[in-house]
Amino acid sequence: MKKILILFLIVCYSQQTWSQDEVNFEFSDGINNPALKQRMERQMSMLLTAINKAESSGGMINFNGIEIDPVASQSITAHWEIAHFRCLDDDIVEHCLSLKRNGRVYGYQIRNIAVEMKPMDDSYKDDPNQEVCINFDTKGVISDFNFTMGITQYTRLMKEGAEIGDIDEREQVIHFCEQFKNAYIKKDISFMENIFSDDALIITGKVIMRKKAEVQMSQKDYEYTSKTKAEYLKGLKALFNNPKVGAINVNFKDYRIKRHGSKPNYYGVTLIQDWSHNTYSDQGIVFLVWDFTDKEMPKIQVRTWQPLETDEDEIFTLKRFKLR
Repeated sequence: MKKILILFLIVCYSQQTWSQDEVNFEFSDGINNPALKQRMERQMSMLLTAINKAESSGGMINFNGIEIDPVASQSITAHWEIAHFRCLDDDIVEHCLSLKRNGRVYGYQIRNIAVEMKPMDDSYKDDPNQEVCINFDTKGVISDFNFTMGITQYTRLMKEGAEIGDIDEREQVIHFCEQFKNAYIKKDISFMENIFSDDALIITGKVIMRKKAEVQMSQKDYEYTSKTKAEYLKGLKALFNNPKVGAINVNFKDYRIKRHGSKPNYYGVTLIQDWSHNTYSDQGIVFLVWDFTDKEMPKIQVRTWQPLETDEDEIFTLKRFKLR
């Protein structure tokens, strides 16, 4: 009788845990194909539930039965190695955003999925409350997963886009910036090789801590280096393959997006980058020049780093670079 009672309690506990982990997702609007809508809602519910179950158990995420591209599952796993996370809501209703290129839909995106980060150690320094976006292809397969800027910042950038008529292009810019950030976290050197132009200008910077002996305090200095694409990628490969480095955590925030006045395929993006791994960390202003001449695979023509203390009139902008 006692064994039966224990078994009953175990079953009840398992059912309660499953109930706490289960997430139901529905679209409010944005997609008119009923079959595709239902398929995507089911995949979203299954994925968010699988993430919650893994967080509850402390294990890895089980993607079995979920229609997900390896690019998306690898992205989730890479973030999982830095910090576990779980969905904050168990009943989500969100808008479906159509991703367009040259006026044609090439996929769908769901933003504003709130998650709570559950770090495994003290190395995680970011906000514990984050948002993720999940992309689908036109067949309803999960194609990408990224941590994103917050809804307030996203809404501001889209409002600016509505005023000048480049909403679709801005969505592309934001999407590729989020993929770019994700490539550092995933240590995806092939993405970096593809995303940088062959003649890209890359200015890197790092913090050098020096001791002032007379007062026994540290002083920050900065070291800058101008690199070619080949030189930059060589350094990244060494960093990615160094077993002492461990997980790399990168966060982009405070985006500013500007389209070039006479060359509308060029966009300048200014953002704050937080970079850290177990042997180094810094925070700085990163400026990117994106060339969207090829909408399928835009290229980074310029990537620069400057310290946060940089005066506003010294921060790099599109005006500082001669673009072809």
